[in-house]
Amino acid sequence: MAMAALPPELVDSILGCVYYTKGVADRRILSSCALLCRAWSGPAQRLLFRHATLWGMHHGREHLSFMEATNPGTERGRTLGGYVRVLEVLVGDKAGMDLDDADLASIIERTPRLYELILRVTGIHQLGDDIVQKLKQLARPKQNSNGGGTTLPVEDSEAGCVAEEATPTPVRIRALSLLSCGVQSPILYQLLSVWPSIEFLFIGVEIAAPIPRWLPECRLYQLTLMRTPRPAIMSWLLSSSMQSLRIVSFRDAPGRELDPLFEEFGPRLRSLRLMNYSLRAASVLKMCPNLEEFVLVQLSTLFELENLPPSLEHLNCRNLPSEDQSLASVVRAVDRLPRLRVVTCAKEAQAEETFEEMERICAHKNIELHVDETPFWVPEEPVYVDKFPRSRSVASFALMN
Repeated sequence: MAMAALPPELVDSILGCVYYTKGVADRRILSSCALLCRAWSGPAQRLLFRHATLWGMHHGREHLSFMEATNPGTERGRTLGGYVRVLEVLVGDKAGMDLDDADLASIIERTPRLYELILRVTGIHQLGDDIVQKLKQLARPKQNSNGGGTTLPVEDSEAGCVAEEATPTPVRIRALSLLSCGVQSPILYQLLSVWPSIEFLFIGVEIAAPIPRWLPECRLYQLTLMRTPRPAIMSWLLSSSMQSLRIVSFRDAPGRELDPLFEEFGPRLRSLRLMNYSLRAASVLKMCPNLEEFVLVQLSTLFELENLPPSLEHLNCRNLPSEDQSLASVVRAVDRLPRLRVVTCAKEAQAEETFEEMERICAHKNIELHVDETPFWVPEEPVYVDKFPRSRSVASFALMN
C-alpha cells in the first residue's frame, strides 16, 4: 500500500509512535515525514509546530521564519499558529540583537491556543508596563456590549462591506516555566498577574525580589523548584493554592522553616519529588501521609527509605548516571508497601546485584517494574494525573488543548 493511501488515523498513530525519542521530540524524523507526501505533511506539521523554540536573534532567520509561517493574515498562518501548544523563548535586550519583550508579546499573539510558556530572560530586569498590559489584553480580551470578546472590523471583499471578525480566543496559559532571570527581577510576579490561569509552575532560578502587595489568583496543581525561595515568597506563591496543590518537586531539600506550609498542604499532596534522600527528607515525608507517588533522583547509601506512607502506589528511584546504584533499601521498601503498583528505576539499575531480587519481589506482589531510559531532567507534560506514573506521552496532548 502506498504511504499516501494510508488512513489518516493510521498516519496519526505512526507519527505518535515516533514523536518521542527518550522523552524528547524527534524533530528530524517529523521533518522527514512532513516531506514524505501531502497526506503526511499536515499531520507532521501539526506535531512540528506543537512545540516552538525561538532562541535566535531579533529578525534572525529563526524569528522571521516563525513570524512568516504564522502570519495571522493568511489561513495557513492562522492554522500553524493554532497548532502551537508549547512556546520556548529566550528574551533579552534588542540592543544586543536578542528578541525582547515586545517580540514575546507579538509571538504569543500568534499562538491563541498556547498552553505552556517556557521562558529564559537575560539582560532585562522586568517587562515593560505596556507589554504587561498587552499580554493581559491577550489573556482577557475586552468584552463587547453583547458580553462577547473584542470584535474587529474587517472588509468583506465579496459583499463589499465591513463585517465583524470572530471573537478572539483568550490566551490562557496553564503552565509556566521560568528558567532564568535576574535574582531581583519581578518578572515572575508580572507573569502571574497576567495569567491567573497558571496551574503548573516551574521555577528554575533563584527568586528574591520583594513580593507584591497583591496576592496571586492562580491555583497551582504542581510546583517545581530548582531553587527554594524564602518562606515569605513561598507563602505568597501558595496563598491561593493550599487546597489545590497536588504535586511538589524540590531540587534542594525544603528547610524546617517551610514546615508550617507542609503541615497545611502536605496531607493533600499526591506526589513528592526530591533530589536526595536524607534525614530531612524522612521528616518531610511524615507530613505527606497520603502520597501516591514518591520520586527520588539519588538514593542514599547511609539511610534506609523510611516514613514512606502506606498509600504509596508508585516509587521512582532514579540515581544520577555517575552514582553507584544502591537498590537494597528500595527492595526492602517494596516488600513492605501494601498498595504499591509500579516501581521505576533507571536502566543502570539492571547491573546492580540486588536487581534480580527486586524483580522477584515485584513479580510475587504483582508490581510492575519499569526500567526508564528517559533522563531524569526531562520534564513530564504538565497535565492532570489520574494514575501515577505520569509518563511523557503523546496521549497527554489531548489534555493540552
